[in-house]
Amino acid sequence: MPRVDINAHILPGLDDGPTTVEESLAMARMAARDGTDVIVATPHYRDMELEHQSGRIVRELADTINAALRSDSARRNAPRVRIFTGMMYKLDTSLPDLVDSESAVTLNRTRFLLVEPPYNRLPKYVEDVLSRLLTQRLVPVLAHPERNIEFQKDPKRLQVLVEDGVLVQIAAGSITGQNGTNARRAAEQFIRRGIAHVVSSEMHSERAPRSPILSEAYEIVAELVGEREAIDLFETNPDMLLEGRSPQVRERVAGSRLRRSWMRMPEIQINNPFPEQTTRTWQRRFRRVKRLTGRA
Repeated sequence: MPRVDINAHILPGLDDGPTTVEESLAMARMAARDGTDVIVATPHYRDMELEHQSGRIVRELADTINAALRSDSARRNAPRVRIFTGMMYKLDTSLPDLVDSESAVTLNRTRFLLVEPPYNRLPKYVEDVLSRLLTQRLVPVLAHPERNIEFQKDPKRLQVLVEDGVLVQIAAGSITGQNGTNARRAAEQFIRRGIAHVVSSEMHSERAPRSPILSEAYEIVAELVGEREAIDLFETNPDMLLEGRSPQVRERVAGSRLRRSWMRMPEIQINNPFPEQTTRTWQRRFRRVKRLTGRA
C-alpha cells in the first residue's frame, strides 16, 4: 500500500503554502515519486477566515489540481497522486461552536478533524475543548504535538488525551530532526510509547523542512520500531482515517522492547568494519529497494 499524507498545505493561494497551481503540481509530483498515493489538502482555517473564503474553494481547487494531475500522469506515464480535502484548525475555545454551525471541514468528510495545538504553553482549556469535540461525535487529530514544549516535558499529558480518544499526527520533519532536537526526541518517544497514530509531511513547498518527502522519516521509524509499525503510521492508519475508521495502535510493552534489545545484542559483539551510520544507511536503502521491488 502506498503512503497516505493527511496534513498537507498544497492548494495554491489559501495559506502559507504554494502560491500558484504550477507549484502545487510540482509538490504533488515530488510526493508521487517518493511513494505517496494520497494527499489530503489541509489549509489553515484561520488564514481562509481572514480572507473571507469558504470551504467550497478548497473543494474547487482540489478538483482543479486533481484534473491537472490526471492529465499530467497520462502524458508523462508517471505515478498518479490523488488530492482529498480537509482543513487545519487552531485549538481554541471557538472550535466547538464552529462544529455546531456545521462549518467545519473534516478529513475527507469523515468524523476526523485536524486540530493544531500551540507550540509554546498549552492553554487551560485544551482538555475541555477536545472533550467537547468528542461529545460532538468528532475525533480530534492533534497535529505535531511533539513540537509543543509542554508535551515534550510531560508526555503523560498527551497519553491521557489519547486514552480519552484523541489521535496523534507526527510531523516527518520532527522525525528527521529538521524541527529541532527536542521535537525529534519527543516524536521518537511518542512513537515508542504507542501514542502516535499517523506521520505526515505537513508540506508547504518543495523545500525542507516541510517538503513532500516522507521516505526518509519512514526509514527512521522502521529502524526505530520495525517495518510493520512504520507501515501502520505511514500507510494503514491514515488510510483508515480517510475511510472513517479508527486506527489501531500496536501495544508496546516492556517485554517486546526487551526482545528487540536481545535481538540486537549480537550486532554489538560483531567486529563490524563499517561505521554504524554507514551500516544503518545501507540497511535503510536495502529495505527501500525491497519495498519498491515488492510494489512492481
